This record gives sequence, structure tokens and C-alpha cells, in this order.
Amino acid sequence: MIPTHGAVTSVFHLANAIRHGSQPDLPSWIRAARDRSAYLAAAIDHEPAARFLLGAGLVSSAGAIGTGARLRAVADVADRTTLVAIASMLLELDPPVWLPLAVAGGKVRWEVVPSKDLEGMEWLQTELEQVLLGAIPQNASDTGTLALGIGRAAELAVFAALTGHGGSAIHVSEISDRFGYDIESIDQVTRRWEVKGCTERTAGTFHLSRNEFNKCQTYGAEWRLVQVEFSGEALVAEQVTAAHIARIRELPTGEILSLTPPETVHFRWESSAMIEPLLEAWVDSDLKVPSGLRLPSLDTLGREVIERGQAGRPIAFTT
Repeated sequence: MIPTHGAVTSVFHLANAIRHGSQPDLPSWIRAARDRSAYLAAAIDHEPAARFLLGAGLVSSAGAIGTGARLRAVADVADRTTLVAIASMLLELDPPVWLPLAVAGGKVRWEVVPSKDLEGMEWLQTELEQVLLGAIPQNASDTGTLALGIGRAAELAVFAALTGHGGSAIHVSEISDRFGYDIESIDQVTRRWEVKGCTERTAGTFHLSRNEFNKCQTYGAEWRLVQVEFSGEALVAEQVTAAHIARIRELPTGEILSLTPPETVHFRWESSAMIEPLLEAWVDSDLKVPSGLRLPSLDTLGREVIERGQAGRPIAFTT
């Protein structure tokens, strides 16, 4: 449950409604929360939060609705400290799918937080960053699943665009990660497509591996970098569709070569580099994704990539 101001306020009033005693059933509990609250809070639909608290085990429904110690601790005074504590509790109990990727290395990567969710949490203001940082357990596992899913979805979208109208293409990154590009298509001329996925806030930047750069040099204009931008809604969607693709852009090979200095005693390649071209260097792509595109969620796609890697199959997704 995203800790919007309405959701947090609802949790407080529901907890307060049973602070002095249990409620006989769910309707009575919701009615008590509404009756005890001020006009603004009374207008809130308390049922979603009530059902969430039941499902999370913070209240008991055995015989009557009763609250546990953790919920009683946030049922006294509706001050800012209490509301922030409730927000932290909601994120801990029901972390959104984007949270492990948004919080990495002790920093919040705001670019992966969906705009709608970010707007809902704006009331937290200066506390928002600390609330998000505190929502990730110290022993949290791999945080790259969603990033892998974005890369995988981008490749599948471009492949669908290339083959959707009878075109011929080979998804070479399914075979090996040594090609230095992801998809090869032949339509009068050969194209070697390196595909990058991004969100609205990471649009226009990308990581380029040493192997990708080498192939860019080798194939010249045949080698094309294409970036698929996904909307924030795609991060939490159960299915990724064509409607979740905000834009597809391409970066001419010459721009990439001009941005990358030659190796010297003072500069040398390692595994990859972060490239951030000028916005005007990008051009809109002519690729058209079929309107019927349907992909699994980004989280599911990311987990599939990890499973493929564990099975010894290639993982070649960099964003």
C-alpha cells in the first residue's frame, strides 16, 4: 500500500477507533473510524486500509476486531511524527515492486519511482528519502531485477517492431552476449540493433559495454543504438503493453564515436561506460511497436533473465 496522506490518515483513525476497545465486526470498525474523525478524514474510504491491516495481521478478527501492540503505538496523537511512522510501516509491510531498485547503495534513485506513486507521497516532503531508505532491510537481496526486466522488455518490444509487419530479424542476444548488439535485421540493408531500456527520468543516458563500443566501431552505420522509454506505470503493471512505451529514440553511430575518447595512458576502457549525449543528438525512431504487444510484468521479466543466467544462458542487458 503506497503511503499516501489519505491512506496514512485512514490507518490512524482505524487504529484510534479500537484504541479503547475492540469492534464487533468490519462494518462497525469502519463506521467507528469515520464517526471519530474530523470532516476531512470522515470523507476517506476506510475499507481498503481496514482490509490491508487485517491481511497484514496488525489487527485480529477472531471474535471481534482488536489491535496489536504495533498498531496501538500509532493510535494516540495524529501528529506528523505518528503519520510518518505509519508511512514507514506501510512501506515495510507492503513494499512496492519498484522499491528494491529505487533504493540502492544508500541512495534513492528517484527516476524509477512511478510519477503517480511519487505524487502520492509528496506530503512526506523532506522525510520521504529517509522513509524510503529505511524501508529496505539491511540484508536485502539483489536489487537489479527490475532493471533487467526493463532491458528485457525493451529488446522484446524492438524485436516485435522489426518482425510485426513481416520483417526478418534474429534476436542474437538470445544466442550469445558476444555479438555486441541484440538484434540483427535484414531489409535491403543489414542492421545490428543495440537496445537500451529506460524510464522517463533516465531517458537519454545509457551504459555502453566495451564489446558494444568495439562493434559500433567495426560495423559503423550498420550498428544502431535504440532506446525504448517506458512510462512510470510500466514499473508496476501486471502486463507491459504498447501503451506503456512513451517513446523510441535512436542515437546515430557517429554521435557515440564522437563522445568516446580514444584510449591513452590517462584513459582506458574497463567493462562499460556511462554515456550522456546532448538531447538534440537523439532522433525519433521509425520503429512501430504492434498495438497488440503484451509482455509479462517487468519484475517477472527480470526474474526470467536471472534464471536464464543461472542456467548458463546469456544475460546481455545493460540500460
